Amino acid sequence: MSKIVTLTTDFGLSDPWVGVMKGVMLSIDPEITFVDISHSIPPQNVLKGALCLGGIKNFFPEGAVHLAVVDPGVGTTREPVIIKTKRYFYVGPNNGLFSFLDSPVEKAVKIANMGLLQPQISATFHGRDIFAPAAARLFSTPMKEFGPAEERLEKLSLPEPSIKENVIEGEITYVDRFGNLFTNITAENLRDLHARFPNSRLEVKPPGGKTISGVSYYYHSVESGELGAIVNSLHLLELFTPNGSAGECFGLKPGDAVTVRFVPAK
Repeated sequence: MSKIVTLTTDFGLSDPWVGVMKGVMLSIDPEITFVDISHSIPPQNVLKGALCLGGIKNFFPEGAVHLAVVDPGVGTTREPVIIKTKRYFYVGPNNGLFSFLDSPVEKAVKIANMGLLQPQISATFHGRDIFAPAAARLFSTPMKEFGPAEERLEKLSLPEPSIKENVIEGEITYVDRFGNLFTNITAENLRDLHARFPNSRLEVKPPGGKTISGVSYYYHSVESGELGAIVNSLHLLELFTPNGSAGECFGLKPGDAVTVRFVPAK
């Protein structure tokens, strides 16, 4: 079985920290294959890190270890944890970073067995001294050896869209590096409401902007400089503009309201 460790951090790549963590893991198990998910999470932005991890879903082989470090509370009383779902293991701080996983949590333990970690634990670099060695040893060490069960996992939550009659009230929750704006309105929300109003067309209204008629199939369905709506690869309604940043061009940001309305077809 392949030994895959993915890495998601806010460390960037201008400093040695990501490479150091890989070095620690290779020293323990030189057969590990690394996959870098992202090291460009904004510093200390746990929610964005959690949403990034949520995008992994079921796209890796079963048994992969997802190591994530976005850890503003490093060195405090927050617990380091290992989490097991149906397909994967997750290693990192218990601070809400693992709120949107591929499936329900089957088991979670605190990382407390010092014998499985680095000999000296820095108060500022748990990625190197705790999380990296724990991730590497998961391929040969049962979870129960790392420490006692973790009974309480910190959870972040996204606001749920409000659905009344023919209207969905949601909001922008995430901006990717292209300036595309993810909302909390799901493809399922759209399908359910369309089933209730089959002879209707969809309108999307962001704050202060032009009403968008319909959902595009691809980004260049609208002209450059125009705002469009699309269902993205995470099955979320997304606002975009071709060849530009929807956030910058239209002054939109996380927390801004987005309204979807189903109106009678013309």
